[in-house]
Amino acid sequence: MAAFWATGCKDDVSKTVKTKLSDYPRNETLYVGGFDWAPPTTFNPLDPDPNFPADGNIRLMYESLLAYNQLTGNLDPMLADSYSQTDSTITVHLDTRAKWNNGEKVTVEDVVYSFKIDSILPTAHHNNWKHIKTVSADSENHITFQLAANRNPLMVLNAIAETSILPKSVFEPLLNSAKSGKSYNMDKILEFKNDYQPVASGPYTLANYSPDQIVLTRVENYWKTSKYGGRKPAPKYIIHPIYDGNDNFNNAMVRGNLDVSSIYLPRIWEKTKDSIRAWSRVEPYHLPSTITALVIATTKEPFNNVSFRRALAHAIDFEKIKARAVSNYTPAMQPGFILPFGIEKKYFNKEDADELGYSYNTEKAREILSEAGYSWNEEGKLLDKKKKLVRNISIECPQGWTDWIDAINVIAESFAEIGITATPSIVDYGIWDMNLRKGTFDLAMKTPPSEHSIANPWNRFYQMLNNATIKPVGEESYANQGRFQNDEINQLLNDIPTISNEDSLTHAYQELNRLFMQTVPVLPVMYRPATFYQFSTKHWTNFPTEENPYAPPNNLIVAAGVSALWEIVPVEPQDNQ
Repeated sequence: MAAFWATGCKDDVSKTVKTKLSDYPRNETLYVGGFDWAPPTTFNPLDPDPNFPADGNIRLMYESLLAYNQLTGNLDPMLADSYSQTDSTITVHLDTRAKWNNGEKVTVEDVVYSFKIDSILPTAHHNNWKHIKTVSADSENHITFQLAANRNPLMVLNAIAETSILPKSVFEPLLNSAKSGKSYNMDKILEFKNDYQPVASGPYTLANYSPDQIVLTRVENYWKTSKYGGRKPAPKYIIHPIYDGNDNFNNAMVRGNLDVSSIYLPRIWEKTKDSIRAWSRVEPYHLPSTITALVIATTKEPFNNVSFRRALAHAIDFEKIKARAVSNYTPAMQPGFILPFGIEKKYFNKEDADELGYSYNTEKAREILSEAGYSWNEEGKLLDKKKKLVRNISIECPQGWTDWIDAINVIAESFAEIGITATPSIVDYGIWDMNLRKGTFDLAMKTPPSEHSIANPWNRFYQMLNNATIKPVGEESYANQGRFQNDEINQLLNDIPTISNEDSLTHAYQELNRLFMQTVPVLPVMYRPATFYQFSTKHWTNFPTEENPYAPPNNLIVAAGVSALWEIVPVEPQDNQ
């Protein structure tokens, strides 16, 4: 559902006549779903909400210099073939073979200009320039990023991996035409829809679109073919149908009209009969990479009491959430804010979690409250130190996000067991988002941050806990929306990006997680994949899986997952390769 809310509503506009489904041979066409929910209107990557495949970290059309690989924790080559670091710089080498789909070379000037765009326009990556001082290039295809004074190589590497490289020949004239004095008219820039023969470097390009589908076609002279032994990506076409809800996407998957989907599909184990499976055949089925949590308004009563927050953490029935809300698509929860498996496992300390952490234990929650001066009336309702009823609290999430709604219903039931009345507040996405930014909530569900990133787990802590961008309640903030403050945590957040010694880094992360468990600034609820990944083998096989992990589970279109497009195999042989 996150893709739906991020996409928003778009006008029903089409620039082309829809091509018949039969015009795309099934054994040459890969159908993907879950990345667009409304009729497409723009493929301008500078738009805050462009359509597939110009949005997010999708690398079918626009490529980045490097691509994060969730399985290895490394940055894989994409437009660049290598990178190196010093204390003050990160240098990337642009692959000399790189070309745009019009046959012209991708140059270091294109790269430098792509980053310059983010420095002068209010794009989604504008804040990367808090961490970048300069970007320069030399005649040997090296691009050097000089770190800003706050020196955060993690965020600069993340910026390098998430920034789409755009052709200067297309976007410089566009920006020049919109320049007015020292500023730019974004409305004029966004008039450019980029929907006719877009110049890009990726293996696919836009063929046509209509209100109910987006069609991409393979770039036959893709510059990186030699990496794959001269082979082309297996699908000649990639089509994203436009459906208006989870059920329609999931029904298409069951019927075999969708090959890969990022939509939440309940009870995946029951779909084996329909030739559908996920990354793994056993729990948790999907590969978790992030933590959905309850953001706590820590400046408000009663949440400004750490004992109250710790009691809440012990009160939550995590196993019931696991079974009822997410079809067991999450491993058992462990205390803290570090994933106790995968790449992050080396930073997780089980002994610390056992000593300082929390687990579902209603009696322990009551004991903590009692020791902090709370009590209960004859009806079992919680009373504060002044013997007054603890007020009702609300738990917010957007309407339509059914797994989150099921989770907060379980949480409300759990809190009732310790005498706290909690009311689910299911609101419009815009209201939920604004309440988070302004801090006008009690508890609110959020997944920080949702993208795979070489900057995690640091970025997860930073987004939720850093003091640098803290704002008073009522003013908009895009980070630390619970307004939590702790000087020791903030110092560790400043130090960790600069630590290069692995033992020192492990120690710093463990100390950060200890402080997190002691202060309970947010309430982790469940582990989740950044996007769900399930596929149908009715028309294509050899998808990456836990048993055959040749590529990460990124739906064959995101970051390093794109490499799987060369390895999937049609069930029916093709004759056009």
